[in-house]
Amino acid sequence: MNRAATLTLNAPLLMLVAALALSTPFTAGAAPAFLDYAQQQTQQSQAQEKNDAASAKQTQESRQSADNKKTGTSTSQLQKRITSQQAAIAQKDKLIQQLKKQLAATPQTDTAGANEQAALNKRINELQVALSAATAEKEALIKKAGVVQNNNLQQSQAAARQQIQQLTTQIQQAEAENKRLSASFTTLNKDKHALMTQLAAAEKEKQAALEQVKALNADKQPLTTRLAAAEKEKQAVLEQVKALNADKQSLTIRLAAAEKAQQAALDQAKALNADKQPLATRLAAAEKEKQAVLEQVKALNADKQSLTIRLAAAEKAQQAALDQAKALNADKQPLTTRLAAAEKEKQAVLEQVKALNADKQSLTIRLAAAEKAQQAALDQAKALNADKQPLATRLAAAEKEKQAVLEQVKALNADKQSLTIRLAAAEKTQQAALDQVKALNADKQSLSTRLAAADKAPHGPANDAAAPKNEPPEMAAIVAAYRLQADKDNAQLRMKEDEIELLRTQLSVQSKTRSGESAAAKLSASGEQQAYAIGASMGSEALNVLTTRRTQGVTVDAGLVLQGIEDAFRGQLRLGEQERNKALFDVSQQVYQNLNKIEQKNISAGKKYQQAFARKKDVVFKEGVYSRVDYPGKGKISGNDLVTVVIKEMLTDGTVINDMEAKDQALTQKLDAYPPVFREPLKRLQNHGSVTLVVPPEKAYGSKGLPPKIPPGATMVYSVRIVDSQPEPAK
Repeated sequence: MNRAATLTLNAPLLMLVAALALSTPFTAGAAPAFLDYAQQQTQQSQAQEKNDAASAKQTQESRQSADNKKTGTSTSQLQKRITSQQAAIAQKDKLIQQLKKQLAATPQTDTAGANEQAALNKRINELQVALSAATAEKEALIKKAGVVQNNNLQQSQAAARQQIQQLTTQIQQAEAENKRLSASFTTLNKDKHALMTQLAAAEKEKQAALEQVKALNADKQPLTTRLAAAEKEKQAVLEQVKALNADKQSLTIRLAAAEKAQQAALDQAKALNADKQPLATRLAAAEKEKQAVLEQVKALNADKQSLTIRLAAAEKAQQAALDQAKALNADKQPLTTRLAAAEKEKQAVLEQVKALNADKQSLTIRLAAAEKAQQAALDQAKALNADKQPLATRLAAAEKEKQAVLEQVKALNADKQSLTIRLAAAEKTQQAALDQVKALNADKQSLSTRLAAADKAPHGPANDAAAPKNEPPEMAAIVAAYRLQADKDNAQLRMKEDEIELLRTQLSVQSKTRSGESAAAKLSASGEQQAYAIGASMGSEALNVLTTRRTQGVTVDAGLVLQGIEDAFRGQLRLGEQERNKALFDVSQQVYQNLNKIEQKNISAGKKYQQAFARKKDVVFKEGVYSRVDYPGKGKISGNDLVTVVIKEMLTDGTVINDMEAKDQALTQKLDAYPPVFREPLKRLQNHGSVTLVVPPEKAYGSKGLPPKIPPGATMVYSVRIVDSQPEPAK
């Protein structure tokens, strides 16, 4: 069963869909014309009602002022007013008949039928309100005319009652039709048990109507008594009429609001037009149960006939205007109740329409998503079928490439693990070296204290002459050995720090290397070895540049540097030439500024170090270089002797730049062949002697320095020891 058919709908929506079920479908373009026509008729009827209300108000005011002056004229005016009301009622009856004929004759679509049924319900409500107002007005006029001319009153009253009876019959027919339509649509969604429940409710309503008729009959009074009392209660009736007019206006406002809300509900119902197939199914079911509905209509018509006879009998009792006004007051409450019920039903309709719209929207979204997914699946299937063979070939190739990549990744992981182990070992070695340096520094401090005490001891020629034979030379050798060991440890520490930094850079670069590159490529051919050597040289140079930039205060991402090299080789640069030039210029500017700051800082620190070193004992300043003999040595050396030395190059902060002894390296050449910076201090030594040199930047590397280790403006410290000297061999 369709999901919509299982919903429990209230009376207005039932009547709307039942009207659609019992009508023929609209042809294309017919709905707008009919709706315009119905709207025009409704507007004309509303305008006529407003004119009638204005005329009634004017008539009441004129009647109150001229009631006791011109009885004949008042009677004529009242008769005209009655005629006008009868004409208005006839016009409304004609409008109802036209709407019914238009509903039966005009082909309808689902949406137009819903609008037409809503317009019909709206007109019925309007006619009910107009009937109540017309009845009150007519009875008031008839009552007034009865005081002047009883015969005319009887005739006018009979005519008015006949018109009222006709309108009542029309309203009852319309209500019966609404009930029939409601029952017709109810059968679409309810089973026989629900139908029997509705019939039982109808019987109860009929019984209640009969009880109301009995109550009205019991409340009737003799006509003569009401006519006699009518004159006395004239003013009260007029006040009641005013109150009724006020109530009418209030009900009209509420009815307008209800109509507006109902129109909104109908607009929402238009959106349901897309669900034509479920509606067609329900219409077919409605046609099948049409006969049952007709039988129910017959029963309702029988009840209507009975009620009509009872009402006619009540009318023949010649009710007075006051009783009719009271009856109108009594009828006011049912109308209010019906209006409240209608509003409640309208709210239920809106909720159901909202639920239907939500369900429809959800189903629409799901349907669209399903269709989209289905289309995508079909397209994908077509593409897969078309590319099945190439994909199979590519898959096989991809599997081979995948295996190769896995091997390369495995090799990279092995290299990474090896580098990580080396890094951990280097850091461990660094920590051990730091601990050793701390211990050596402690020993150095102790030796420095002892040396200071020795320096304070008296020195004389005898003591100086005996120095090579007594304790001071041994002490000097011990101090030199300690210093040498400390320098070695410092050099190793610096080397470990450099190695750690290099390993970190390699790890950073390796983690960003493409997986397709082989980490363990076999280079057998000479051309391959040459190409690899060129690349390795370029890589080393690049790492050198990165280290240099780091010492110059500019930190560069090694991974991005490698990416730039790869992009340059592929010819797919991410930056344009102008952007690259600007970036390089900015780096140069930053390096230049940093170098100036570093140079000035190093010059200042170097001067302080030179001044402090110059104040030490036995320091000689010659040819712009400070020197101090640490150990004079034994055995003279001539200018032509081959002198083997080890040199340790340092910065003033103790940073070891190069340590030949730590590397088991030595330099051998004639004494006269050494540069002047080293030659003159070496001439002050004998064999195995040692000397410390402090060289200002202008005698060393100057303002350029020697990147990456030696900054600009650096004062250099050299520890030079003669390992051995040999006479020049005979030619």
